[in-house]
Amino acid sequence: MPKRVIFTEKPDAAMNVATYLGIAERREGYYILKNGDIVSNGIGHLLNQGVPEDYMTEAQKNLRGFDQLPMLPSQFRHFPSPDKRKQLNILVKLFKEADIIVNAGDVDREGQYIFNETVAYAGIDPHGRDKPIERVLMTSFTDTALKAAFADVRKNGDATFVGQGHAGEARAEADWLIGMNGSRATKAAIKGFVEGGVSVGRVQTPTLGLVVTRELLIRNFKPVTFYVPQIKLPDGRILTWKGRIEGADMRGIDEEGRIIDRQVAEAIVARIQAGIAGLVTKFEESKREQDPPLPFSLGTLQSEISAKHGISAKHTKEATQDLYESKKMVSYLGTSCRYLPTAMHQEAPSILEGLSALYNKVAAGANPAFKYKCWDDSKVTVHYAIIPTGQIRGGLTENQQKIFDTISRRYMAQFYPKHQFKQSVLEARYGEDEFRSSWKETLVNGWKDVDQPADEDEQGTGDDQAAAPKMRMK
Repeated sequence: MPKRVIFTEKPDAAMNVATYLGIAERREGYYILKNGDIVSNGIGHLLNQGVPEDYMTEAQKNLRGFDQLPMLPSQFRHFPSPDKRKQLNILVKLFKEADIIVNAGDVDREGQYIFNETVAYAGIDPHGRDKPIERVLMTSFTDTALKAAFADVRKNGDATFVGQGHAGEARAEADWLIGMNGSRATKAAIKGFVEGGVSVGRVQTPTLGLVVTRELLIRNFKPVTFYVPQIKLPDGRILTWKGRIEGADMRGIDEEGRIIDRQVAEAIVARIQAGIAGLVTKFEESKREQDPPLPFSLGTLQSEISAKHGISAKHTKEATQDLYESKKMVSYLGTSCRYLPTAMHQEAPSILEGLSALYNKVAAGANPAFKYKCWDDSKVTVHYAIIPTGQIRGGLTENQQKIFDTISRRYMAQFYPKHQFKQSVLEARYGEDEFRSSWKETLVNGWKDVDQPADEDEQGTGDDQAAAPKMRMK
């Protein structure tokens, strides 16, 4: 029987796979399975692309500042990370002895690149020209998910995975080129003004630029006092001033259409109090319905958790990673996709049954017959949205509890009725001034009984219905 070596990106993943397949013996750096196969792992990247001096001639090394630039390696090389060399050597030996190598690394482009570079370092073509190399796509570590993954073995040389590997490699090389050249160029340009090193990066520098731009806007912000007349109708409805009709007197009103002269605002209030007649110019009433929001990608999950709980993106990712790898409670997190394969819709009853241990009433109220737009094969590649697996584990941290609750509620919302409401808009004119009010009336709460997104308008009766004086000052 051919000997297979199964590679995972991280130790926890290797343990989960080996446990599922059946461990016969645990050795340093790998597991021997009952059928003789082996499961081993990386520790993230085991290799790096080195430093500029690794690519320089002796003459270049003697140059300084801009004279060294640009640094453009004709061929990037891979160097063992000193603290991970031992595990790398174990993998190289196992890969060379294997009859078949199985890539069970993470399913994103980075995971594909990590496997490819490690196998290539062992002198083996990662696309299967030297020996068979298979690809297994694991999206969670439940027994059901692992069974499905190992029943659908593909070739690591398939075009999809080749493209993913190239994308990961290109990103790594771009990071090196921008980081190394940019950092040294910046240091040379500001020499004498800043002590120590300067770090420039493909992602970090534009992000820092956004932060600095925002900070400068805040520092340079000049507050403007403006006034907003309001009318309280006999039924309690509030009409809010929204502007003046075309051709009207615009004195006291700035370019953004705000009343900045208090006397102008007071004059509007006085005219209305004196009995000027109002004319309804628009009234619309429509029934609307709203699908549940899509399940989460990593980015949208981080935004939601930050808005709801004030947890940073970094801590959200770390907690979700543990929910995925150690707890097996959520699916793969490194995804930018917010859709689900249609075939996974049939798993809904079992996932909801699992969630009922924590969400008895909510899970019992879910109807698996509902099938909204999140189930769309055309928008799913090897990734899909982050969802619960149906498994429940104890010992969660506070952050993990909040994140799991958010993911689970978004998933269960997919099996509740649409949110239905009546939207009303009233507009009126008093002389040259136009007023507006809008409000909502919930007809069927639907999925909002389960999930309350942070980015939803949750003001209930409408955006103009706060208790209001005759004039507001902002």
